[in-house]
Amino acid sequence: MDFSNLRYFAEVVRQQNVTKAARRLGIAQPALTRRLHVLEEELGTPLLLRHRRGVRPTDAGLIVFERAQLLLRLADEMQGDVMSQTTEPSGQIRFGYPPSLGNLFLARLIAEYLRKFPRVSLQLDEYFSPAVSEELLSGRIDIGIMTCEAEHPDLQLVPLFAESLWLIGRADIWPFKSSKSLLPSHITGQPILIASFLRTVVERREAENNFHLQVRMEADALTTLRESMRAGIGYMLGPPSGVSQQLDSGEFVGAPVRGLSVTRGLFRRRDRPLTRALQEFEAMILAQSAELLQKRPTMFKTLATAKR
Repeated sequence: MDFSNLRYFAEVVRQQNVTKAARRLGIAQPALTRRLHVLEEELGTPLLLRHRRGVRPTDAGLIVFERAQLLLRLADEMQGDVMSQTTEPSGQIRFGYPPSLGNLFLARLIAEYLRKFPRVSLQLDEYFSPAVSEELLSGRIDIGIMTCEAEHPDLQLVPLFAESLWLIGRADIWPFKSSKSLLPSHITGQPILIASFLRTVVERREAENNFHLQVRMEADALTTLRESMRAGIGYMLGPPSGVSQQLDSGEFVGAPVRGLSVTRGLFRRRDRPLTRALQEFEAMILAQSAELLQKRPTMFKTLATAKR
């Protein structure tokens, strides 16, 4: 199968119009139409449905389009990967990470990485763990941080740390004035704001830690949880890194809940080559993780000591 035919087909699907695609590809429309017919003949099925405004893919065409994007990207990366073995790292890294780690963990790391490797570009996608897993498995991102409990046989895991789960709320309504840490039983009866994936993690530990989770609101958006705390709707149960600025300023207060944490690991697909750019990026994440464990021991713990 001619890769150029796949590339032409993918552009037609993106443009939803053969004329527009031919213009972008810099080839004549009749030549592009012939290439599309050749691809359909090779696969033995129509890939496009024509209508007055342009074209749209058939069900088979959608499958070809999805696979073509992955194959074409791998082909493009192959040349860069080979060249990068003798030159400085280059290409693009697509990275997914949880919202709680954005400001505290990643801002300085990303700036340092881009200064050190100017020929690499980064695409950053902020997701909760279930979405990070889905994006990795689909090939839409190259590397991601998520909970270690999202382990999958097709993904390779490098454990990073555990984030302590804190109960956090507005300073003026905080009910635990003198407590530097809380027992799980302290959160029983409190109106809890929590991310959906964390609710699943915490509910598994209710029986063994003798508490009951009373969820007032469940949301997979850190901004929504933060603004709900500001409105006094309840107390967030989650990693404090997501609101570290507000904790440092005194707007919010909080305390770790003993025995409750969420693990974090670095994941990538097992079947994808580790480029030099990714090798350097992974090494920098591991170094930053080690620094966090030293500087913020109340927020981040080694996985071996997370449950102590």
